[in-house]
Amino acid sequence: MKRKSLCVTYRALIMLLCVILISNTGLAFANSTGHWAKPQIESVKVKNIMPEYAENVFKPDEAVTSLEVLVSIYRSVKATGIIDHLQIGTITTKYETSLKEMGIPIMLAPYGSDTYPALAFALEYKILTLDEVKVFVSGATLTNVKKVNASVFYAKALNVFKVEDLNKIILLSYKDAAEIPLSAIKYVNLLIEKGLISSKGDSLGNFNPNATVSRATLAILADGLYNQLSSGQNQTIGGGGTPEVPVTTQPTTENTVSLNVEKVVTGTVSAVYDDLLKVEVTNLEGKADVYSLEGAVIKVGTEISSFENIVINTPIELNVKNNLVTEVKIDKALERIEGSFNLLTDYIGASKLRRSLKIVLPNNTFDFRSVYDTTLITIDGKTAKPEALKANYKVIVLHEGYDVKRIIAYSELYEFYGMLKAPIDIKMPTVLEASLDTGNIFKGNIDKGVSFINVNQNLAAGDLVKVSLKYGVVQKIEYVGMAKTIVGKLSGIHIKAAPELTFTVLNKEETYAVSSRLKIINELGTGSLSIYDLRLDQEVTVDIGIGGVTKVQMGRKLVSEPTGLKTTVTQVLESSNLLLVTDESNRLRTVTLPSNQASHYQVGMVIYIEGKALTETIFEATKITIQTP
Repeated sequence: MKRKSLCVTYRALIMLLCVILISNTGLAFANSTGHWAKPQIESVKVKNIMPEYAENVFKPDEAVTSLEVLVSIYRSVKATGIIDHLQIGTITTKYETSLKEMGIPIMLAPYGSDTYPALAFALEYKILTLDEVKVFVSGATLTNVKKVNASVFYAKALNVFKVEDLNKIILLSYKDAAEIPLSAIKYVNLLIEKGLISSKGDSLGNFNPNATVSRATLAILADGLYNQLSSGQNQTIGGGGTPEVPVTTQPTTENTVSLNVEKVVTGTVSAVYDDLLKVEVTNLEGKADVYSLEGAVIKVGTEISSFENIVINTPIELNVKNNLVTEVKIDKALERIEGSFNLLTDYIGASKLRRSLKIVLPNNTFDFRSVYDTTLITIDGKTAKPEALKANYKVIVLHEGYDVKRIIAYSELYEFYGMLKAPIDIKMPTVLEASLDTGNIFKGNIDKGVSFINVNQNLAAGDLVKVSLKYGVVQKIEYVGMAKTIVGKLSGIHIKAAPELTFTVLNKEETYAVSSRLKIINELGTGSLSIYDLRLDQEVTVDIGIGGVTKVQMGRKLVSEPTGLKTTVTQVLESSNLLLVTDESNRLRTVTLPSNQASHYQVGMVIYIEGKALTETIFEATKITIQTP
């Protein structure tokens, strides 16, 4: 009996010891000791991005709410010192009443009173909307956040400052990628590209979009956001939201308001980004801005030229219309040498700034030029390092004296899509000249044994072709089609390595490859969408160009050239910045305006509108003249 009692006692002691051990382990775990995310947790604690709770525990496994995600974003940005605290105070006042009406708490443990500033910051910079904030609270309870929603919030916040082009073809490798909403894929991909999340997912290869998020996972996102914003260049943010477009009033006898905003930017090229078709221009005051030259006409003097002729330290003039560069002017073309790459020496001299380039000219003699770290190099249209050049590569050297400004190289095999700028006689082909979607113009010799694919007659200017090169010499030309615009319904979206879109036009299906420069815009011709925003059976206006589908616009674009009509204002919608008008045929039309222009007009005004008809009833105004009585 006594032994049995001792056994019971021992068991009780063992159980008590286990409880103590478990309790200690739980306490240590709550403090992140030995945790898999310990480096990130310690980092956000030190920077006061995600503080501990009052009992000095971090609680890494505790599920977080949507509100905590937005607060952690704000504190991550604030910790970098890149936002203006006075500006945040103004923004907070702007949204304070709405947030109180929704029942959003002013304080949130362990963050203190950062709730309203965090939400105001997110609202002002379009990271979320007031409708999304409404679901942050359910009764008296804060709602937990899904992983996919937290990822979208973080990606949008990152892109406020990085301004990356999100409209690209994306193939996620997660096994459950199909469960990620299409609208969220581009944001998840941005976090992958910036290293905030893994492209491989969990141990099973899943992203788990609908899973809850722990404080440990949130610490990884917050630390990643802080590190991204603390390194590299960030876009400067101003008053928030979309910048207002100033109004230019023309001095005429009538009250005329011009809605097109045009300006000329002059300066010097301080950086060139070939892969993005962008340049950084430093103006006379020393301020540097980055401009996309996609779709811009590039001229040297009065001659049409290529993006390749833009190099660092070049004087440049940009014509900018409604924030888009329409024309680029540079004062002179560089000298050109064509040949084959032979050798690039090591650095010459103590400064280690210059190397010597040796090329073989067509007459088998040699030429030597100086190459610097600032020399731009592309191989098969992609930015490359000098070390990537190999023997026999075709090189086009753009130089000023002995100094090389750019090297354009072609490897043993390179294929591209282009639009012919000049016809080709298939019986006696000599030279191919074509525009590429990179903004460059290729001009090269055609091999005597060139192969023609799908070609039954001479090729004409404007034909779309696929060209195969060997060391810069044309080996194969495949006819792809003609540049054109079609109107129909979207009947197929094929997401794969080489994506395709299918359209139904006049009861016939036509399938086209997707250009790497695809633009997708809304019915009004504004906005920037991705392929994942497309839906089947949508009516679309489609441009077929270099590489396949180059532009998809939602809706039927009936008139592409500017036109005009006389109308009477029947309703002014200031909140939407729209006018409802009736024309001389008593037909009701909707007129779209740039930001904050609707207040210039009143019901009953007779106005003459110049612009473009985007659909049967929607008219895009570029100029409005108020008719005098």
